[in-house]
Amino acid sequence: MTNKENIEISKPPLKNLRQMITGLRLFPKTHDFFLYFNQLAVNISAGSRLLCQMIAKKEQRVDLLKELKDCERKGDRITHEIINLVRETFLTPFDRSDMHNLVVRMDDILDSIYHIGNRLTRYDVDAIPDELVALADLVLASSDQVALAVKDLSHPKKFQDVLKHCVEIKSLEKKADITLNAAIELIFNNGSDAFQLIKLKELSEKLEATTDQCKNVANIIEGIILKHA
Repeated sequence: MTNKENIEISKPPLKNLRQMITGLRLFPKTHDFFLYFNQLAVNISAGSRLLCQMIAKKEQRVDLLKELKDCERKGDRITHEIINLVRETFLTPFDRSDMHNLVVRMDDILDSIYHIGNRLTRYDVDAIPDELVALADLVLASSDQVALAVKDLSHPKKFQDVLKHCVEIKSLEKKADITLNAAIELIFNNGSDAFQLIKLKELSEKLEATTDQCKNVANIIEGIILKHA
């Protein structure tokens, strides 16, 4: 007969198990991801508005640039928070690579907006052509559409609305292409100061390139929806 007193009941090595899953979120709060993405998107829109103010109000550019820098730093912090959350979480709401690409491309938009504001301030540009103002407005409109798309990304029932925002972002990018051509034509036909011409051309091209970055974000979002619709 087996002596029950000699039987040792093996217990799971809880300590080792805890060590294995330390820092790994097996059951994440998915709203954390969308909360951070939404914060980043709203921050991009805020940066775009600051840039439009900088174009319109030369006397306030230095102070507005400081605000824009704070905005850009906030965006970097949110971006790093999302990347860390993706790395530490076992189950993510979307594919890891898609989430990483989305946050990096969104952060690129804000980086570009800051660099444009910085160049605008350092170049000390006086007369801003209407076409350049229009390009800045298109950047703002595109940023707002990105924010709207990201806001509804956590709701599968609103995926159709998200796709409409993505279509609008692409439409705005096409308008930016047309506006850029008009801006460059105007700059070189009506300007005489070579240095001013170069500055305005560069700023115009960078503004249009920012709408391209918004389109890249729209493409990533469309890809995410395609996988999860």
